[in-house]
Amino acid sequence: MSSKKFTHDKRVYLGALKFVPHAVFKLLENMPMPWEQVRDVKVLYHVTGAITFVNEIPWVVEPIYMAQW
Repeated sequence: MSSKKFTHDKRVYLGALKFVPHAVFKLLENMPMPWEQVRDVKVLYHVTGAITFVNEIPWVVEPIYMAQW
């Protein structure tokens, strides 16, 4: 990725790195509960494909969410 051809791609991926902790948090937040087989969620993709976010909010209050686990 050091050639001029990849300069723009490298910049996009480096810029997306600052959003990785939030993307991982949203992924963990929307993991299926142990008793669920599958959980379908909406996702948000970046145009370049550099990063993907889960675009849903769990509707359970946080103390109950923690107690369920």
